[in-house]
Amino acid sequence: MDKLKIDIVSDVVCPWCVIGFINLQKAINELNDQIKFEISWKPYELHPEIPQNGYDKKLYLEQKFGDLSGRQSPYKQIEEIGNSLGFEFNFSKTERIPNTFNAHRLLWKSKQEELQTELSEALFKAYFTDGRDVGSIEVLSDIAYEVGMKKEEIKNFLNSKEGGQETADEEMSFIEKSIGAVPTYFINNKYIIQGGQEPETFVSFLKKILIKEQENAATG
Repeated sequence: MDKLKIDIVSDVVCPWCVIGFINLQKAINELNDQIKFEISWKPYELHPEIPQNGYDKKLYLEQKFGDLSGRQSPYKQIEEIGNSLGFEFNFSKTERIPNTFNAHRLLWKSKQEELQTELSEALFKAYFTDGRDVGSIEVLSDIAYEVGMKKEEIKNFLNSKEGGQETADEEMSFIEKSIGAVPTYFINNKYIIQGGQEPETFVSFLKKILIKEQENAATG
């Protein structure tokens, strides 16, 4: 069976990354009898300036959008799209915007146990649906345990510096590729798809990439 490798560059606090992945999953399900997919999650911080203990969300929104009293939520469209896809966005549940570097370190670690996708989905739900603080080592340890990792082992890992340099290097490698927005999908390290595309758009792109790869293999 033909194989495509997909690197998903995303952040756990990026709502379009949730939408994009749900749609990508639909495309993968449609094509999985033709193509074997290898999925990896790569780090990108939307808010690298956020301090380790997070930042007041209400203050951040006021700084970004101005006074929101009496105005429609800037996230209404995202909430509606989420509902149509069966994902519940509860933007009012979170009180702080987290620093996500430790979450990315945890995703790096979870790759060793082939749990990256399960963990990414759990982190999306934890932050957007349940309003949990995904910048907290305690919360991250709980989420890791919920997807099958060993809680105390993960807590020790998060309290160490292990994976920090590797995660920072991976993040920088994508910044050097001029990634200015997420989600971004790298297919076989050379084709790029960006944004929360519709499932049929993903299917079309992936089929075209597969044909191109087959042509390259035949002439290479």
